[in-house]
Amino acid sequence: MEKITFRTKDGVTITGNYFKPQKEHSPAFLLLHMMPSTKESWNAFASHLQKQGFAVLAIDLRGHGESTDKNGKKIDYKEFKDAEHRGSMNDIASAKDFLAKQKDIDISRIAIAGASIGANLALRQASVDNDVSLLLLLSAGIDYRGIQALRLAAMCSCPVYILASEGDTYAAESSRKLYDTFPCDKRLNVIKGKSHGTDMFLSEPELIDELLVWVVKRLK
Repeated sequence: MEKITFRTKDGVTITGNYFKPQKEHSPAFLLLHMMPSTKESWNAFASHLQKQGFAVLAIDLRGHGESTDKNGKKIDYKEFKDAEHRGSMNDIASAKDFLAKQKDIDISRIAIAGASIGANLALRQASVDNDVSLLLLLSAGIDYRGIQALRLAAMCSCPVYILASEGDTYAAESSRKLYDTFPCDKRLNVIKGKSHGTDMFLSEPELIDELLVWVVKRLK
């Protein structure tokens, strides 16, 4: 793993953990954390993806973790309005630019995994980016910070795996509605418990293997 930084078009310095691919023309995974969390919440999943031959980039979204500088001023997600959270789309665009510049990556096969608001951001990116070939949505919501998922889901054409916990009521209900809306190759898994986002990997570590099997069948 290598720590990297890049700058967005609106002046935010984003820090990420980059897991280099182990072969040429590798597909790439971009990992977007939940709030409040950091890129490190994806470490276990990222390591498994790398072993399966993927390039992986997990970033701290603006205002989180080590991504707290915007044009020389400190920013904190706790002080963000909804529009500032949605500004994380610039983080995603610049993350893709970083991946596109790396050797051995096939940027036309990029997958995005997101947790909570990261899931909604991932879905938003897929709606405008034809290179997004697969989505993993953990604890997505119908509306997080003004990112309305149902409208976006209706426009999605890439394979989607949707994961939520039954006791995480809003995420579970949202996930079922999203599953009904997606017109593409899709899988819904609602597990027991109340874990949210990447915390589901802590309560049920075997989920990582299940996700990898599903992903590899579609991106290898």
